[in-house]
Amino acid sequence: MKTKRLLLALLGMSSCTQELHDLSIESDRKLVIECYLNPASPDIRVLVKQTKPIQGAGSGDRSPGPSVKNANVLLSDGKQQIRIPFDAEIDQYRFEAVKYKLVAGRSYTLRVSAKGFPETSATCTIPKPMSTLQSRDGKLTYIPGDNKLFKVYKKRTLSWNITQTNATHYYLVGSGEGKLTPVKLNGRDSAVVQLEKTQVVAFLANTGKSISTPQLDFLLGQAKKANDPQIISPAPMYTFVYHVDPNYYQFMESVKLQREVGDNPFAEPVPIYTNIKNGLGIFGAAVVHVKKLEK
Repeated sequence: MKTKRLLLALLGMSSCTQELHDLSIESDRKLVIECYLNPASPDIRVLVKQTKPIQGAGSGDRSPGPSVKNANVLLSDGKQQIRIPFDAEIDQYRFEAVKYKLVAGRSYTLRVSAKGFPETSATCTIPKPMSTLQSRDGKLTYIPGDNKLFKVYKKRTLSWNITQTNATHYYLVGSGEGKLTPVKLNGRDSAVVQLEKTQVVAFLANTGKSISTPQLDFLLGQAKKANDPQIISPAPMYTFVYHVDPNYYQFMESVKLQREVGDNPFAEPVPIYTNIKNGLGIFGAAVVHVKKLEK
């Protein structure tokens, strides 16, 4: 009798099943925008792509969606508006900064439209610069790596002051490889440190006038053995503080949390922050301060 009941239950369950490939999950195509305003950058770049389908060809691919090359990209500060053209060489929309001066403390609106997609818009405000970055260094730390080399970290505390204290300010603290790049700032020849292969080690939100980080570990390079004074580095290393707007901060923080979850199917999903109306991605701003890492 029990066997008969079990068979009936199984038959009832099988009548409710449906092949997975017969299910259809509808999703609307949207533009994916990525743009960070930085007054010291030699150009303004806007990455415009499209969302990938949930099902079908390419749905499981981790790479970004295809670029949208025929978009109308407009940037405005409320007084002057520019159209940013597509640069096929870098597969992004690009405008030389010398032709459109970005001003710290000013708000900007980005509008992107393309045939077949909802029109998108977003606004951000470039933070005002903080004081000169100060540092206090500690000892070196040697950690065994995967390639029989030791990763060498420099302990450093960073501090700075700001003049505006009537709001919360947001900072990303980290290190990366840097190279001096010639630029024109306020009509004069200058140079800025262009950072690559950056690693954020701290997210800070602070309302104070004087800010000091805890003692943090910053990657300096590699060594062949522990306590080896000969440190190998492919490029000069710099610590940095990105003074960012809330959009930049929330986006980067959500990306960090999502990466920590990884492919764990039992972890809570992490929604990625976006301030792009009718789309996805980020339109944010940062003022970058750097200080060279010494042995």
